[in-house]
Amino acid sequence: MNPVKRGICIDQDYENWIYGAHRISGLSENRVIVRLIEIGIESLKPFDDAGLRRILREPWEVAKKYPVLVKRIHRRSQDHLNATTATRLTTADKVAVQDLAEKSKTTVSAIQRQLLEGLIAKAPGRN
Repeated sequence: MNPVKRGICIDQDYENWIYGAHRISGLSENRVIVRLIEIGIESLKPFDDAGLRRILREPWEVAKKYPVLVKRIHRRSQDHLNATTATRLTTADKVAVQDLAEKSKTTVSAIQRQLLEGLIAKAPGRN
């Protein structure tokens, strides 16, 4: 891959987010930007020329409300991303959680999810 230099101006909020993503992922900031562009291109590829022209020319506040674009964005939204949350429990704790799940007629993952949601809701700074 040959590097191509483009002089672009990035808003400070975007720059902060890119820096945070770089720190979390362990990738270079350039690689994070390239991945964001890949995701954007993949999301916009299905649009015909007229639709793409409309999306790119309109202010983002207007363009992000187009129903077709909303559907594509929603597919990538946080609530649809799957992430495995591993918990390290002792054998006794695992058995206790499994018993609780059986008594509650639910799954172990549902109990973990409920506990995490409760902790997040009680976290400082949350409304």
